[in-house]
Amino acid sequence: MGLQEHRSEIERIDEEIIRLINRRIGISKKIFESKRAEGKPIIDPEREKKVLSKAMDLATELNLDTGAVKSIFETLIAMSISKQQELQGKNQG
Repeated sequence: MGLQEHRSEIERIDEEIIRLINRRIGISKKIFESKRAEGKPIIDPEREKKVLSKAMDLATELNLDTGAVKSIFETLIAMSISKQQELQGKNQG
């Protein structure tokens, strides 16, 4: 495989990552609905800690840069919270 083929593979992986992020945000919308129905707050620090811990454990197992993985997952969590807060605002307005 040459350089261009490797780059094409990276591009396909990047597209898949974006689609998975979109899927994750879609599930965040469903989580918001469940939280709203159960009267639970959007922000759940204990759950966020568990998500980060699990990601860090897997990153360590795969010998990935745990600082970078933590940053990525903090961003994903922030995106989910932001979407849920957006939905909450729409439901209150």
